[in-house]
Amino acid sequence: MKLQSKILRFVISSGVVILTSSFLIYELVASHRDMTEYMRYIIDKGEAAFLYDKYQNQLIISQFTRKMGDRPTAQAAARACASVQHRGDISGLNVDDYTYTPLQGTLTAGHSPCQTWVNDLPALEAFDSAIANNTAWKSILPNEPQPQKRFRYYIDLMNQYIYFNSPVKITNTALTGWNFLYGGRLGISPASLENLFLGRTVVSSIYADTFTRKNILTFLTPVFQHELLKGIVMVDLSHQDMRDIFYTHDRPLVWRYLDISFTDSDNNAHIEVHRSAAHLLSYVNYSRPLAENMRIELSLDVMYFLLSSWKLFLFYLLTTATLMHLVRTHFRLYQMVSKENISDSLTGLYNRKILSPVQSMRLQRLTEQGASIVIIALDLDKLKKINDTWGHNEGDRAIILLAQAISATVRKSDYAVRLGGDEFCIILVDYDEEDARLIPQRIKAQLALLDDENRVSFSWGAYKMQVGDNLDTAMDIADQRLYQHKHQRNGNNGGKHD
Repeated sequence: MKLQSKILRFVISSGVVILTSSFLIYELVASHRDMTEYMRYIIDKGEAAFLYDKYQNQLIISQFTRKMGDRPTAQAAARACASVQHRGDISGLNVDDYTYTPLQGTLTAGHSPCQTWVNDLPALEAFDSAIANNTAWKSILPNEPQPQKRFRYYIDLMNQYIYFNSPVKITNTALTGWNFLYGGRLGISPASLENLFLGRTVVSSIYADTFTRKNILTFLTPVFQHELLKGIVMVDLSHQDMRDIFYTHDRPLVWRYLDISFTDSDNNAHIEVHRSAAHLLSYVNYSRPLAENMRIELSLDVMYFLLSSWKLFLFYLLTTATLMHLVRTHFRLYQMVSKENISDSLTGLYNRKILSPVQSMRLQRLTEQGASIVIIALDLDKLKKINDTWGHNEGDRAIILLAQAISATVRKSDYAVRLGGDEFCIILVDYDEEDARLIPQRIKAQLALLDDENRVSFSWGAYKMQVGDNLDTAMDIADQRLYQHKHQRNGNNGGKHD
């Protein structure tokens, strides 16, 4: 294949790859944009759930504070104080087992006497009632499962007690004193407590749960009485709660390769909600602050795109392979047609069309640059006698045998040409003239191997192109020397053969 054809084929093949790859890249960019929007939707959905929990806290607190001015009856107060249980250093209601039925959960007061907190019992009963009436989170998607009841509790800073909405077994001695307010326990870090004293309506925090020792997310909502901070209502979201909130029900495959994590900048605490099944390469990253101190980060692994877009990759590969095959087929056919156009149908050598003006100029330029260009003219002997004696098929066979001998002798960089009939021409490019004169002997040696009947012989003449010669001139001189050679042989043999 000529250099120009190779370059053209490379350019077209490169264009095919660029075209199909551009389509794939476009789909990759579009998919990345869509998944970024989907990451935003996941966070919006989670933020909506968080807002609903915060809103529930506000509703609960509004019903709770309405009952703060109420006082229990003397009988109710006496019953509560008689129901106080003790477990080591811990005292309170429903601490050891569930005996005080007016409250749904557990109250632990440490060393605080019953008279300190008993007046808050009507408010705590309202706290239970408010939670019971405001536990259902209405999801946006109809097929999303409803989350479980949140774990809520109230910390009273004035009377120093904690009320858990659900019965719990108190085993941590940290709850017997109040140093946890300043030690980061129960989700109240110094920064969070300071924000509450400064009037923040809701504070988010990540802390290690006292009971499970695992990081959980909590929302702290202040409770004020007479413009003073009386206590804090807290709602905890466990690891499973957060998985339920952020789970991608409409795209389970996304969930399989999605990383979700929360970071609390106040205490550098971290929650890993979900971890991808594979970590090849981060394909989509999305991050957003949910509060002043809280940031959520989402990362989708590239494996999701590979699995979800296998049809796209298959289409890309098949399309690219098909187009490349068409390009190769086209150039193969083009090469065949081009070869047929300049090839002799009988012998397979070049025909006269190869001797174009362009070829002549090329050979002239090579001669001027110092290259040795030798033209050898050949003529099959006794072709008329072969045709008359053995038939035209044998004549054609003689031509073919000579062509085969020539083809086996010259290099691929040279030009072996059948001019027509029994006339041939060889153009030797960058070939020493003395070595060129050995070519006819090698052709005769090849004929001796091919021609069993010893019928084929030839005459020849050679000429080295000089600066200023064109191809026609050189061929004419080589042809004249051929006839001189032929006449010499005929004279030596005593007569003409053709």
